[in-house]
Parts: sequence; structure tokens; C-alpha cells
Amino acid sequence: MSSAPNGAAAAPWADLLPELCGLVVDRLDDPISVLRFPAACAGWAAACKENPRRLRSGAPTLLVSGLDPEGVETEHDVDAGAFGLHDVSAAGGGRSFLAEAAGLKGRTWIGGKGDWLVTTDYGCNVELFNPITGDRVPLPSFETTRGSELGVPGYLHVSAEDRWHRILKVTLCQTPAHPGGYLAVALFSGGLLASTAAGDKCWTALKNHAASSRLDLSYMDAIVLEGKLFSVNEFGRVYSWDMMNGGTTEPAAVVQGPEIELNRHYGRGFYLATSSHGQLLLICIHGDTDSLKDNRTCSRLVFDDRWSFYEHGMSLHELDAAGGGAWRRVTDLGGDRALFLGANCPFYITVPPGSEKLKANCVYLADTPSGYDAGVFDLNKGEEEDGYVERLAYSLMADPLQMPMWFRPTTHHRLLDE
Repeated sequence: MSSAPNGAAAAPWADLLPELCGLVVDRLDDPISVLRFPAACAGWAAACKENPRRLRSGAPTLLVSGLDPEGVETEHDVDAGAFGLHDVSAAGGGRSFLAEAAGLKGRTWIGGKGDWLVTTDYGCNVELFNPITGDRVPLPSFETTRGSELGVPGYLHVSAEDRWHRILKVTLCQTPAHPGGYLAVALFSGGLLASTAAGDKCWTALKNHAASSRLDLSYMDAIVLEGKLFSVNEFGRVYSWDMMNGGTTEPAAVVQGPEIELNRHYGRGFYLATSSHGQLLLICIHGDTDSLKDNRTCSRLVFDDRWSFYEHGMSLHELDAAGGGAWRRVTDLGGDRALFLGANCPFYITVPPGSEKLKANCVYLADTPSGYDAGVFDLNKGEEEDGYVERLAYSLMADPLQMPMWFRPTTHHRLLDE
């Protein structure tokens, strides 16, 4: 290509007509590239701001398995690093995108926070991966776990004292972008719980001498709040560890869980989150297990089969830590907010007035117990009503290997600076 004539100034890219910018954006099929595209400079960001085909920064997006590159309808492996993203807040029924990432080739996601994913290969080599920036942060090997001698026999298991523990999820409580660095908690079957943080060279197994039996160690979720690590078991009992000054090696303290009347419901599961008031929030999802045939127990690379039942409703309970440890029923998320739950670290979205798609005072659950990609629970309904509003199905594959999970793509200022 010949250079511009001497004295001829190149036209600023930002001076292109918005219609031309839209045509350029249309040629970018990869949603991650489209998200990075306006980060090239402030002018492009302004020109592309209104393009309806863009993956929007900060949007609540459901992450699912991508299409098989050979067109097979059943997902056989994760070698391609393919994934799908579905913006559930977009008008007109949502917006869907397909992409591939080198950092996901041969790996499956098992947790995340914001636009960071926790991924693992079959050998339980866990790392943090940001699909937007491409950054990868390896976590310590589970063979280094302090307080429990672990082996890694492979296929998403670790072993301890002749028992195998299946990895269930890794809760990412802080990302590498946090001033204190990352903080992660790994949950395994059989009551194994471990944490690691930026600067650590190992994982630390959390001991729980307060548990009365091995069944009490059946942890379903974990969260870190104000220097304490909380975990809830499958019976709704909550335990806490003080994480200040390396206190995770100290015995757990019991936090008496709320009394939850389940009536005819037999299946139930629990999540933990932070309430609108900054307190510990326990979420109970209840239903029944009659005649449920769940293919996920066979097809998923990572699956907790305790989350396999027909969900009927949900209840939220906030701990009043300053008021003697009492729990109160929560029916309001703060007026105009929605809560997003799943294997991801929970987050809230402020619902814009007049939103066509998002509903305020609702809980959006990824990977529902009955096998839908997501479901919406309306807290405005009474305690005796079925709180379900909608079930969402976005998966592009039959019997996908990977779990649906919430993801929040972000345009990074670092990309602008570069």
C-alpha cells in the first residue's frame, strides 16, 4: 500500500460516520473482539456506543457451551475452547453470541467473578482466566495443600487418605484486579474445603471440628464476608472461619441456620450471598425429586448431583450478626435490583426503569436444579405461591459438558491505555 502524499493528514478514525463504524462492527463476528473494539480509543467507543449488535460491558450474561466446530449436536470434548454468551438484559428476548478462547481449550469453567473465570483441566490444574484481556493466573497445585495430604489421580478428582473427592466448584471471592489480589475457595465432594489467596504457595484445608458427623461436612457453597469465610452444608447449617492473620487453620464456629419449613418439599439446596445491607444472605431453593431423570449426572464434566430436583420455590434469609445471630426472611432486594446466583460469585444488577427484559426484585438462578440453563424467581410473590416467573433455555448443544454460569464482560481501561 502506498503512503499518503506529503502534507496530507490521515483522517481520524473517530471522525468516521456512525453508519460506517456499524458496518465495521458487523464484520467482527467474535463478541470478545467486538467488546474490545470500542476500547481502541474514546472516539471509537462513542461511535459504537449505540450499536445494537455489541456485547455490552457490564451486562448480565449467561455463559454456556459453544457450538461444536464440526457441527455435532452433542458436545464430546472442550478442546476447541468454544463458548456461548447470552445477554439476558437485552430487549427483544435477549442477545446471543458465539466465541472461542485459547485459554479455554481443553479446560472447563468451575466458577467465576465478574469477567474472570476459574478453569481446570482434567488433572485439576486450576487457573484464573479473563477472556476479555487474555490474562491467565495459575493457582497452586492441590498437591501442596496444607493441613491435608492430597494426591491428584486425575479426571477432576483429588485423593486424601484413600478417599477420592470430586471437585464441585471454586468460589472466586476476589479477582486478581482486587487491591489485595485474588481469593478462592474450592469445594469438593466428601467434605473437603480449601482456600488460597494471592501470595500463597499452597492451598489450606479448612478443618471443622464443630461438625457432629461426616454428613455435616457436605458443603454446598462458600463466601467470604468481612474477613470471615462462611460455608453452608446441605442441611442449611452454616459454619464460619476467621481468615484474619491466617486464621483459616483454626476450628470452625457454628452459625445456627434459619428454621425453614419445607412442607411437602423434599429436595433442597443452598447458596450464600451478601445482602443489600451487607450481611450474610442464605438462599434456600426447594422442590421435590419425584421421577426426575437428570442427564447432567452423566454428561457434565463437573456436576453436584445434590442440585438435581424439580424446584418449586425459593426463600431468602438474612443473618443479623449484630442482633444475636437471628435470621429474618427477605422479600426485598432493594427496590430496583436483581440478584444473579450460580457457580459464579453472586452479584446485583440495578434494573433500569421500564426495562423490557430484566425484572426488579427477582433472583436469576443459573443452572436450575431441574436442568434449565437459568430460571427467574419473583420475590414479590407471597410465601405460599410458586415464585417461578420464567425458565430460560439457551444451550446450543444436547447434553452439554459445561455448566451454565453468569458472566459480566467488561471493557477494561487497560485496553484503552494500550
